[in-house]
Amino acid sequence: MAAAAWLVAAVLVATAGVSFIVSASTQHQDSTGLIMLGILALALALLSAYSVLRLWSGKRSARETLGSIGVIAGVPLLFRGPALVAVGLLLLACTVLLWLPASNRFFQLRDPRKRRSRGGSKGLRQG
Repeated sequence: MAAAAWLVAAVLVATAGVSFIVSASTQHQDSTGLIMLGILALALALLSAYSVLRLWSGKRSARETLGSIGVIAGVPLLFRGPALVAVGLLLLACTVLLWLPASNRFFQLRDPRKRRSRGGSKGLRQG
């Protein structure tokens, strides 16, 4: 569930990035700032999408990357107007989903150290 939510969040952030770049092309004031903000949003969206792929394979570093993106990008967006507040809340909610008990179980099942210790203890009992 967390991976699907993060995929939706990545699409939403990418949409915001494209929106910033399109707005910059229609405005002549502060277009550089909007373009840079759009590029940053697109980069975060790409990093989020890549991390979701790694998340599905059980990489803990992907959970930490997405959690960092959620907090670092989500909190400031809460103070940037109604449209961006929704994006900030979504990023923070997605971050919470990464740390719920169901997500913890998902990562425990894919932890290679736990799999080795389980397999080793079964071998000792049978032998």
